[in-house]
Amino acid sequence: MISFVLNALRTTRHNIKANKQVFLMSVATITIAFTIQGLFFLVFVNLNTLLSTWGKQVQLIVYLDDDISKGRMNSLEETFKSNKEVDSISYISRDEAWKGFKNTFYEKSGFVTDLDFNPLPASYNLKFRDGPERLNNIRELADSLKEYKGIESLEYGEKWISRFEKFMIILRVFILVVGAILCVGLILIISNTIKLSIYSRQDEIDLMLLLGATHRFIKTPLLLEGLVQGVIGVGLALGIVKLIHVYMRFQFQGSLESIFRGVDLQFLGQPLLWAMILVSIFIGWVGSLLSITQYLHSTDRK
Repeated sequence: MISFVLNALRTTRHNIKANKQVFLMSVATITIAFTIQGLFFLVFVNLNTLLSTWGKQVQLIVYLDDDISKGRMNSLEETFKSNKEVDSISYISRDEAWKGFKNTFYEKSGFVTDLDFNPLPASYNLKFRDGPERLNNIRELADSLKEYKGIESLEYGEKWISRFEKFMIILRVFILVVGAILCVGLILIISNTIKLSIYSRQDEIDLMLLLGATHRFIKTPLLLEGLVQGVIGVGLALGIVKLIHVYMRFQFQGSLESIFRGVDLQFLGQPLLWAMILVSIFIGWVGSLLSITQYLHSTDRK
């Protein structure tokens, strides 16, 4: 068994040296394809992190009617307190809201100083416990309060969160489609590369078959060649994506933190890294298997 493996490795190295230019071209193509896919994954991971960060900062703001009764307010507070997902409740009166508004916009707009009445309603600000279902919990409570008398409106950024989530779904589907197309293309490229290797050794392979060599003995070096192409290609691709990630962190991390506090540019997680490596191995194996199986079947029919 050991001699079989060593012989397969030597034959693989010989095949690569004999078809060096084609091998390098195939590796370069794989590298470019996986770099594109890796960059898509990088964008998706960081947008997903941004959505998660925004989600943790979302609060449910319950704006009250000006004529809401004290009993209604007490009933509302009991509803809030009975919800186990609500972490804290803060009441902001109309006067407090107006004072905060004026402090914020006093120097930016003379219109604020000209108003002689308070247009802002009182409100409750509800913070929710952290967790994977946090946004769903906010939605559920908001939906249950929509028909509640005494509430003027509810606000938690539902529209932009929904649009962002839809965009993430579209991006995920797009990445999967592009990934599938790239995989098919790479399988064909590796298959054609292995075919060239087979044709360069056609006389040798035919002689081995005449001498009684098994299909496994002939297939193994060629399958290893395809695996090597896939592994080297994805390794180079991940290295390029990492360099781009480091550059982006160096150039834009400070600006990003000033806009979105607590957001850090993330690299691909281990599940994605292993997925890309395993897919590259699968592509190399399938591409090689297709070409060598086709050739051996054609020789058997002769």
